[in-house]
Amino acid sequence: MENTEKKTELLEVAIVILISLVSLTTALAAWRTNSLGSQAGDLNYRGSLDAVKQQATANENWRQAYQEAGYARDYLMALDALKVREASTNPADLEYANQFRTYLLPSLETLATPLGTLPAYITPQGGLDIQKRFDDLQQQSADLSSLDPQSSFDRADGLYAEQRWLLIGTILMAVSLFWLGLSQLSHLRPRILILTLGVLIYIFGLAWSLGVEGIFFFIRRGG
Repeated sequence: MENTEKKTELLEVAIVILISLVSLTTALAAWRTNSLGSQAGDLNYRGSLDAVKQQATANENWRQAYQEAGYARDYLMALDALKVREASTNPADLEYANQFRTYLLPSLETLATPLGTLPAYITPQGGLDIQKRFDDLQQQSADLSSLDPQSSFDRADGLYAEQRWLLIGTILMAVSLFWLGLSQLSHLRPRILILTLGVLIYIFGLAWSLGVEGIFFFIRRGG
C-alpha cells in the first residue's frame, strides 16, 4: 500500500514537471510561430513601400524624359529654322539668324541637353529616343539600387510557409498538454496510458517543429 502511494506521488510529481516543460515549450513554439508571422508582415510592408518608391521614381523619370523631349523638339525645330535663315541671301534674315544664334539658341540648347544634343539619343530615323533617355535616368537613380521589393515578398512567403508548418507542431504540443492534464484526473493504470500518449504526442510535435526549423534553415542558406 505504501509502495503504491509512493509510486502515485512520484508519478504526480513527474506529471507536474512534464506539464511545466511542455507548457514552456509550447509557449516558446507559439512565440516563434507568431514571430515568423510578424517578420513576414514586416517584409511584405517593406516590399510594398519599395514597390511604391520604384514606381514613383519611374513616374518621375518618365515625366523628366518627356519634358526634355519637349525642349529637345523645340531646340531642333529652332535649329532647322535657323539653318534656313543662315542659308538665305537676305541681309535681314542673316541678321536675325546671327542674333538668334548669339542670344536665344544657347538657352534652348541648355534646356534640350542631353536629349536633343547627344547623337546617342537620336534614332536612325532622326527622332528622339525617349526610351533610352528613360533607361539612363533609371540607372542614375541612386534610390533604386537598394530597392528590391520582390526579394522582400519572396522572403515573406518563405516565412509564412515556415509559420504554417510550425503551427502543426505547436498544435500537437498543445494537444499533448490536454492529455497530460487529463492524466492527473485518472486512476493509476489509465493515468499511465494517458500520460504515455501525451508524452508521445509531445515528442512528435517537438520533433516536427525542430525538423521544420532545420529544413527552412538550410533553405535560407541556399542548401
